[in-house]
Amino acid sequence: MDKIDNELIDPIIEPGGEKAHRIARIMIGAVPVLGGAGVEIFNSIIDTPMNERKMQWMNQVGNALNDLIEKSVLTEQDLQHNETFITTVSQASMLAIRSHQQEKLEALRNAVLNVAIGHGPEEDLRQLFLNFIDVCTVTHIRLLSLMNGPEEWGQKHGVEFPSSWSMGGIAQAIEHAFPDLRGKERIYKVIWGDLYQRGLINTDGLGTTMSRQGILARRTTELGAKLIDFLSEPVELE
Repeated sequence: MDKIDNELIDPIIEPGGEKAHRIARIMIGAVPVLGGAGVEIFNSIIDTPMNERKMQWMNQVGNALNDLIEKSVLTEQDLQHNETFITTVSQASMLAIRSHQQEKLEALRNAVLNVAIGHGPEEDLRQLFLNFIDVCTVTHIRLLSLMNGPEEWGQKHGVEFPSSWSMGGIAQAIEHAFPDLRGKERIYKVIWGDLYQRGLINTDGLGTTMSRQGILARRTTELGAKLIDFLSEPVELE
């Protein structure tokens, strides 16, 4: 069975990161004070890590696609003739090279895989969702994933929400699920508001007091649920 040779993968001709690198080199070289030395400093700090990011990303995607090929979920020929997949992997690759955050890289990888097996959303939503990954923070993704079903999320991530909770608010569930957000309500409230404005969650504020059932209720809209499906690992890889 034909598989993808990771040594030959090159999903993008000139990724955005490469363009930025080339432009930055020209700009630095044009500054009289820095001159050629500035270019060399830029190369030593940025060039190698950028190439490493590109190779790590391509290998992650290539290995996952090979797993799907081994399981006969798709073939290399399927991918070669899938224009939506080619566009998606090109766009996702440009975004991946610009990020060092593992959660974003996993989300982009999953988006590519879902398109590869035909589980991606319609064209407009696919573009909207990729744009969202580009501009969002990791906390956007974490909160949306949690609110797509807090108790199911807890089971998957080994987090148990106390049965002793009687009354409280959504912030209580957020800080229990993500201890690193405790005491950072001013930050995650802004992110929550952004998710609401984008139509991804159905609840405006975090201040309402409610029962335990209300605290752990699903808060994603239909659009938000589709986004989480797009960013989640395909069941075919489990």
